[in-house]
Amino acid sequence: MRSKSGNMLVFSTAVTIAIVAVLAFFSLSYVRLLGSNSEQRTAIEAAALAAARDLSMIAINTADYGWISLSDAAPTGSSTTAGDAYNIPVRGINTILGTLRLDLIIADQLADANLKTIIKADIVKAKAAQALLGTELSKSLAAGYGAKDINGNTVNVYADAENAYKSNQIRMTGSSNYINNSLKLSLGGITNGAMTNTPLPNPRAMADVPTAKQQNDFYLSYINIPTDGEDFVFAGIGDSMKLVDPRQWASVVPGLPYQVATIVKAEADQHVTDTQNPAGYNIHAVACAQPANVADPKPAPGALTFSFPDGIPPEIISPMSMLTNAQLNKGDNCSYQTSINGDYPIGVPTTQMDDLDWPHTSLAQSTGNVFRVAVLDWWKRAGTKLNVSSAVNMFQDSKFNFVAPGADVLWKTHSSPTSTTVYELGPIPAGNIHIYRVDPATGQVSYQNKPLTPLNLAVAGEDQMYSENVDALTSSIAKDTVVGPFEFPDTGYILDTVTLKKKFDVYIRDQVYQPGSTKGGKHAGEPMDYLPAAVTQLPAHLRPSQDLGGPGFGAYSYKPPPPPNKKNPGLPPAITSQSDFAENSGFTPSKYYQYSQGPGTGKNPKMRPTYQKNGMAVDIRFRRQVNTGTLAKSLGFDTGYVGEKLDAATVSTPARPPVPVPTVPDPTETGTDTGTDTGTSTGTGTGTDTGAGTGTL
Repeated sequence: MRSKSGNMLVFSTAVTIAIVAVLAFFSLSYVRLLGSNSEQRTAIEAAALAAARDLSMIAINTADYGWISLSDAAPTGSSTTAGDAYNIPVRGINTILGTLRLDLIIADQLADANLKTIIKADIVKAKAAQALLGTELSKSLAAGYGAKDINGNTVNVYADAENAYKSNQIRMTGSSNYINNSLKLSLGGITNGAMTNTPLPNPRAMADVPTAKQQNDFYLSYINIPTDGEDFVFAGIGDSMKLVDPRQWASVVPGLPYQVATIVKAEADQHVTDTQNPAGYNIHAVACAQPANVADPKPAPGALTFSFPDGIPPEIISPMSMLTNAQLNKGDNCSYQTSINGDYPIGVPTTQMDDLDWPHTSLAQSTGNVFRVAVLDWWKRAGTKLNVSSAVNMFQDSKFNFVAPGADVLWKTHSSPTSTTVYELGPIPAGNIHIYRVDPATGQVSYQNKPLTPLNLAVAGEDQMYSENVDALTSSIAKDTVVGPFEFPDTGYILDTVTLKKKFDVYIRDQVYQPGSTKGGKHAGEPMDYLPAAVTQLPAHLRPSQDLGGPGFGAYSYKPPPPPNKKNPGLPPAITSQSDFAENSGFTPSKYYQYSQGPGTGKNPKMRPTYQKNGMAVDIRFRRQVNTGTLAKSLGFDTGYVGEKLDAATVSTPARPPVPVPTVPDPTETGTDTGTDTGTSTGTGTGTDTGAGTGTL
């Protein structure tokens, strides 16, 4: 008879085996389920990251801001080539927004209402450009749509995301297959925001950003960060692509005044079958990813220069004078123009000056306001690196005041372009140029001044901004100053004089006014090669040749009539017409600073020289009027500017009349002879000698 304990042992063993079998069955099914979920999670995350990578590469060419993208890019893209064969930098939308927010803070620190108005008008353009990019990004998510990168390559966001999904499926359990065409891509934002790689303004105390809206000194995305009543919402773009929590994703983040959707959500379905589910089942997975921005280092943003080739008007002491001087800021007192069909005056008459519409209709079209437009364009070149405090100090700190050019210099010039003799006409004010640059490493503004002669002529870039104001400033301190008398050949006069008037004309060249190849001309709003502004030497072929004339009133200047019966061949270069281009003085293009033509040489032949070396971004030029006096007939005009002014080392001949040497009486015959001879000689000798002498001269 079998023992009860033995039966019980068999029963217990059987039950245990059954339980283990059941557990093993369910464990295997659970592992299969986990494997399927892990498989699809890996795949959908790969798809989201692939889509985010592609979104970072898409770029479009906009009318107002040129090439823009989610990411900055140095001028390396083959599709961004300008008309001069150099490539154009690409601006990231967060960089554009962060720059304008910083610039608005500077204007607020300066308490300049007009400058704020101009900046806010630019913000409207920036947001419109961002919206255009947002539309292109949304289109790019559709299957079959081909967007473009900066090299003209087609970017197929959907195809790349789908391929990434398929290539990352891990077949660790049963049968698992992607359901064709189930991938769905959507754009949105994230609630509560995430850290961007757009830095806060420096110094941080001036950034006007609450602690809750920043992280590690960077802006948070999808949170309104207003300043001076203007809304700023940064898109979700970081320093690298990364996954974000799908639970934070929203197609439209609530409570925002606007947004640019950049966070991509990827969704897909996977069909799984196993022994327990022969018919199979579907798994739906979701992942979200944020695109990335690679910041452009902007090694040489370009220089802001103030040129005073005839000396500094006493009323103009610093850049702040452009904002505060009453004469410069009154009424509609200046032109607002652009060069069409080339760089003016090269290529005249095909190249011409044409009027632009003044865009800020609530403000006067004054030199002061045109300067505000130009200085904003210069600030924008520096991007988010510009130090707010330093930019404000440039206007308010006496360390940035214009340094006087020094003692008067002797005016040395030829009597004609073909003359080999250099004449000395008399003392006139020295000139200098004041150069402001932004250090790309620190954002600090630096100041430097250098000597400047009148014939540092520069072109006006095609489709950029040029402004002129004749009689802009009448000095209440400076006086009309006569130069002479001097003896200049072939003027029709024995002795000549000209007068330096106390009136000044002002010219503004904004070579970075209109970025991009659509509306920015053949140089796309990039700085011009300009030796006075460059830190290092320009190549020899970019330097103008020796000083031979002078600049002034460009678009409205007239061609002077030929001088009557003049033996002197060509107009005297000593004085040029009232034109800041001296286009009627017969100068060849070699006399002008102008843009280099690409491609260049070296490792990056399509990278513009002024990308790595400062060129002219903006120049404000004051010219002192000259009444041409006795030279008017020879010149054909009454008012002009000092032209050729050769340096002190130039060998020259005095053109001033000799000073008569008085007769020195014999000290031994002072008494009687002095009385007798004085009476006799004065009556007879003086009359005869003077007449004969004068006739001989």
